[in-house]
Amino acid sequence: MRQRRRWPIRLFRLTTTGAAVLAFNQAVFAGQFLAGTYGALRLHRDMANYVVAATMAGIIAALLWRRAGSGPRWPIPATIALFALTALQTYLGYALNLAAHIPLGVAVIMLLTALTITAWRRLR
Repeated sequence: MRQRRRWPIRLFRLTTTGAAVLAFNQAVFAGQFLAGTYGALRLHRDMANYVVAATMAGIIAALLWRRAGSGPRWPIPATIALFALTALQTYLGYALNLAAHIPLGVAVIMLLTALTITAWRRLR
């Protein structure tokens, strides 16, 4: 019987946690901007690219976990969906479509939080 490797799940946990922290920072920067700290908008804009990159890293980590660590299949479509949502979120922000950008941002944070919590639970 093949022994499971631990590094792929650790990498997946690291990438999901990082993406969730970056997404929470997005909400902080948006709030600072709305409170009058206008430089926070630049941070919010720049951080959007890091969130997208972190979710892309999550896809790679999910694939490695499946392949090298005999992980489950579900993280692959979950991370692909989150990558698509964060890319759409970034596009809507650059397009100044705040009516869709803000609620989608809340949804992205909720989904990233759920994914991170699930990743840290004992998985088989």
